Amino acid sequence: MNLLKNRTGLAVIALIIAGGFVYSFNINNGLFWDDDDWIVNNSFVHSVNWNNVKFWFTHDVLAGIGLKSNYYRPFLFFTFALNYIISGVKPLLYHLTSNAIHIFNSVLVFWLVRQVFSPRFDLESSKRSNLVAFLTALFFLIHPLQTEAITYISGRGDALAAMFMLLALLFFQKSQLTLPDDVTSSGNVRFVSLAFLVLGLLSRETAIIFPMLALAFYVSVLSNEGFAKAIKTGIKKTWPYFAVVIVYGILRLTVLNFQNTLNFYSQQNVYSENLHVRMFTFLPILWEYLKLLVVPVGLHMERSANVYASLFQWPVWPIALLSAFGIWHLTRRFYKNLGTSDVETTSDVRVWLLGVLWFFIALAPVSGITPINALIYEHWLYLPMVGFWIIVSFYLVKLFDFQGSTPQGSTLNPQKGRTFVFGRTLLIVAFIAYFSFFAYQSIQRNIVWGKPVEFYKNILEYEPDNARINNNLGNQYFNQGDKEQAEVYYRKAIEAGDIFAQPHFNIGSILQSRGDIKGAIAEFNKAIEIDPNFYYPYQDLAVIYAQQGDLVQAAANMEKLKMLLPGNPRVYYNSALVYLALNNKEKAVADLKEGLKYSGIDLETGRLIEELIQKLQK
Repeated sequence: MNLLKNRTGLAVIALIIAGGFVYSFNINNGLFWDDDDWIVNNSFVHSVNWNNVKFWFTHDVLAGIGLKSNYYRPFLFFTFALNYIISGVKPLLYHLTSNAIHIFNSVLVFWLVRQVFSPRFDLESSKRSNLVAFLTALFFLIHPLQTEAITYISGRGDALAAMFMLLALLFFQKSQLTLPDDVTSSGNVRFVSLAFLVLGLLSRETAIIFPMLALAFYVSVLSNEGFAKAIKTGIKKTWPYFAVVIVYGILRLTVLNFQNTLNFYSQQNVYSENLHVRMFTFLPILWEYLKLLVVPVGLHMERSANVYASLFQWPVWPIALLSAFGIWHLTRRFYKNLGTSDVETTSDVRVWLLGVLWFFIALAPVSGITPINALIYEHWLYLPMVGFWIIVSFYLVKLFDFQGSTPQGSTLNPQKGRTFVFGRTLLIVAFIAYFSFFAYQSIQRNIVWGKPVEFYKNILEYEPDNARINNNLGNQYFNQGDKEQAEVYYRKAIEAGDIFAQPHFNIGSILQSRGDIKGAIAEFNKAIEIDPNFYYPYQDLAVIYAQQGDLVQAAANMEKLKMLLPGNPRVYYNSALVYLALNNKEKAVADLKEGLKYSGIDLETGRLIEELIQKLQK
């Protein structure tokens, strides 16, 4: 009962109930899209053992299925492995885990903002502090943009990294509030904070922004000094975090740089090769992000965006001018007022400083500084939106004005009193309507995520020429047994831009099933022409040539597969069978022995290899 009487406890309970309700609509959604590669078909997340743990820490996320990427997320895979051990590919536990992380993050946001506002800002009662924190956390919790990071299981890295960064920030704050003579306690708290940062980096690469986030937090919240001096002192306070990130960066640029590049584009283009183009392109995207935060409608993945090569293109230049003016104005206010004794002025300055820096620091990794795999994604706002809603919530509470419209002890005109009550009631109704709209949109997105065909069709309403989505929709129809409809979308994917190998391979598979072997071979070769490292067509070509008696061509395709999938025992087993058919026993035995080295990831294939070795030795 004491907890229920406590405002903080009530706020936490309300967040748990709200988040639990909104995200209860995703718990039966199946795994699909990247979940197939990251979880379902990835044997390295099907158990927790020493070999798998070593694999997570030494390979990229797609290595388990024989593909390559530059994503490195071992702790994320650990959470997938725990889910798989308990429930296999049944979706319930995966969604409960992601939902729980997100709800916990909202509680962390509430606690952090509450800690920020209570001692620092001009909010005279704990009620106001709690309300600013609660509104910020509620916006963060039920905003429909968050569904892309939470309901999509492969998107869990956003929430996981955010959780560890929020925890690291809370412990950083605690270490700064520890009494100066309590060095041991302060050191222990700082160590815990650093440990959370490491876990964040192992969950998703975007955690590299944490040192800058901690620095911004110190300058805007913890420091009583002037702006310039606060930055100098803040760097001294946060250097251990910068050291951790620098070590991580060196590792990612060397032994953990799986594609030997920081460029996530497989082919060079004007966007990936020019920083200024990426910056100009980001400005209209920033405007789109702000609109989505306030009015989240038309939500969908795989958004397209225009690339801008000049500052003087519309709408780049007006957004650039507005941004430059905002930076100048805010910097002037920060530098002039931070560290002053004017509480009211300082409150506003610190709110803006914290909110703006939080938003842009958290968004920096996906701003185009480094060319990544897309121009815009809704889930990239997962953590940045906290900064935006801190500012909005602060001024909403001021607007509500719990202290009334007249000074204490004065008599309020009845007419003005009625006006004030009406205005406050209207504001409450508007709050409820706005949050209800957010909740409704989130529920609808959660429902759509559970219907893959409808989900992809929804995207195609906005992006009809998206090759990847057309191909994915074709896969859904293919899995349902509707090969004719699948082929329609595979061909739409090719028409949209013949730059992906997958649609050609998929059409080849359909033609092969129809007995059109010549057409299938042509499509498989086209897929290889587009992407020589796409291994699926080599498998089918090896089978086709073996069935046709062309064992030399079959062997050639198996050799290519061994290069692309060097740790796959099934490839070596199949290669051995081809070489046995070619009467090359020596080569077959060599393949079997090599395949046996990797049999731990496929026990059934390992058994077949051992049986064949024993048979050949007789």
